[in-house]
Amino acid sequence: MITIKQSGLIDELLAQLKDNETSFCKPIISNLLDLGYAPRKHKKSTFVIEFKKYGRIMTKMEVSREKGLIFWLRFSAGAEYSQIFQDAVKRRPEAWVKRNQEWENHDVQKCCGLCKGNPRFYHHINDNGNIIKRCGGYTIVVPGVTSKDVPEILRLIKEQDEYFNMLCG
Repeated sequence: MITIKQSGLIDELLAQLKDNETSFCKPIISNLLDLGYAPRKHKKSTFVIEFKKYGRIMTKMEVSREKGLIFWLRFSAGAEYSQIFQDAVKRRPEAWVKRNQEWENHDVQKCCGLCKGNPRFYHHINDNGNIIKRCGGYTIVVPGVTSKDVPEILRLIKEQDEYFNMLCG
């Protein structure tokens, strides 16, 4: 059950979106609420709502004046995902670019700790056909998602939620 304040946050988010972005977000928000994820405003300069359970963020929805909706998702527990999600995994985070930080293949010894002892990794296949792993302890931006991607997003949320429930439930 969400509070009046949380309901107000969701209404505020939806009011700032274009029609196609609203039709994208509504089924995802509904699914997250059904699974027990609580919306809260993220302390950032732009308008960001994150959905969190067990102290772990599943998704963030950010409204940018310049870019519109920016969708973040944690889906490292998923074994398979389509090209749009693989492309998101391939992108080097902006913070890494600013620090000139190179890609590394992550493993258990290099785990950041956000996985809380049972690491999961995002993965993609590089141009040489090698599987590259990336830390799965946080959400990543998935640019270009549309309403046609909602069924896969809901599947990935379900898989990630089952992983969180196994660890914390």
